[in-house]
Amino acid sequence: MHSLTEQDIQQIFPVLMEVLPIGVTILDRNLYLQYINSRHAELNHLKLEQQLGRHLREFLPQAADVIEPKLQFVIDTGRPLVNQEIRGSTPLANGRHLYRLASYYPVMAGQSVSHVVAIIRDAAVDDFQHQLHTESQQRLLRVLDNLFAFVGVLDLDGTLINANRAPLEAAGISLADVIGKKFWDCYWWSYCSDIQQQLKEAIAICQQGGISRFDVPVRMLNGELMWIDFMLAPLRNQAGEITHLIPSGIDIMKRHQSEAALHQSEERLRSVIESSDDAIITKSLDGLVTSWNPAAERLLGYSCSEMLGQSITKLFPSSKVREEQELLKRIASGERVASFETERIHRNGKTVYVSITISPLRDRAGKVIGACKLARDISPQKQQMQMLEQALEEKTVLLHEVHHRVKNNLQIVSSLLNLQARKASPEVASALGESQSRIKSMALIHQLLYESSDMSEVGLSDFLKGLINLSGSMYGIEKKRNTAQAGG
Repeated sequence: MHSLTEQDIQQIFPVLMEVLPIGVTILDRNLYLQYINSRHAELNHLKLEQQLGRHLREFLPQAADVIEPKLQFVIDTGRPLVNQEIRGSTPLANGRHLYRLASYYPVMAGQSVSHVVAIIRDAAVDDFQHQLHTESQQRLLRVLDNLFAFVGVLDLDGTLINANRAPLEAAGISLADVIGKKFWDCYWWSYCSDIQQQLKEAIAICQQGGISRFDVPVRMLNGELMWIDFMLAPLRNQAGEITHLIPSGIDIMKRHQSEAALHQSEERLRSVIESSDDAIITKSLDGLVTSWNPAAERLLGYSCSEMLGQSITKLFPSSKVREEQELLKRIASGERVASFETERIHRNGKTVYVSITISPLRDRAGKVIGACKLARDISPQKQQMQMLEQALEEKTVLLHEVHHRVKNNLQIVSSLLNLQARKASPEVASALGESQSRIKSMALIHQLLYESSDMSEVGLSDFLKGLINLSGSMYGIEKKRNTAQAGG
């Protein structure tokens, strides 16, 4: 490795002096200027040639009374003077005032001081920058104080060293009530040991450079609780080292109340769905099951885990698959499908008769994203209907048989009376004819009742027409009318 020679150092020194942001001056024991860098020349508001080789009093006459005793002290004692305030002016710089911080270091030659090196900083600039920094800090604090948000500063061990005004006023406390306390022991959190532990864990995470964020209830005036969105983050310096911890929080009370109301509503809805006797099933627009309540499990035999993500057509008879495709098209267009009866297949393979109502399922923007299906088991009603239809069919067959037998019996009686009348005397034949007429009247009523949709009554006009026709045929009225018409 190549080491620097004295010649190298002599070459580097002027370059180094010129790039330094501070003024550097070298004076001899008699206070004549031997060297000055460009920065110091600028600070004096003079050109280099106006200062080099000149006595201190020549280019800084009004400041010399302050500077000269300090330089003489260094020359006489060989001890440095650091951060000395220098105020004055120079006539060669249009009377501009000087305000400097100067440090003077002796250069020894044997036992005595041969030169003095002066390191000069513009204190006016430093002062201005400090003032800007202070004003910036004060402006930031005013902004934070006017925010209704929690902002604080913690030491690395979790001790609170500052907090803005809003959380103090909201809690009815002063900064003195919490300053110097561990953050978790402050009034806002001391009511709940679980929250205190949560804050301790968050501080431990933050000490390692992590960020913690969670919703938490903070105690306010009169013990009321307010929910805030709390965050704890590390504050780093320019070197990246963690110097402080910054807790902050914003009011989310309205959001929390809305979320609590929504959660409560969801719980009620879930309770209704879980306790419903009807199967409630939701599905996506491509027919995949997204929810499945206990009633659906009881109705169709499949558990929720077996059906989630499965196609709803798994439950369909092959003849009904096309029905689902048509229904999904109607739902996608926002149409509600009114109740209709159909069939589904139970896990055990048996057919289940159901009554189904389908409604579109929408997101918050109102877009249809799926369907909600309400299915009710109507198998018992179907069975009862089938039993009724079977009983009705049996009764119809029986009624046909009864009607046939009654009709035959009445016909036999009428025929017997007719045969008997042929061999009887006129008086008896007349009586038997009347009896036969009554039998035929009864047969007519029976016939009309059988042909009627309501067997509890018979239309009078239909009965009279039939009776007249029957009487005419019995007494030969039609025969006589035909004979008379032929003779005429």
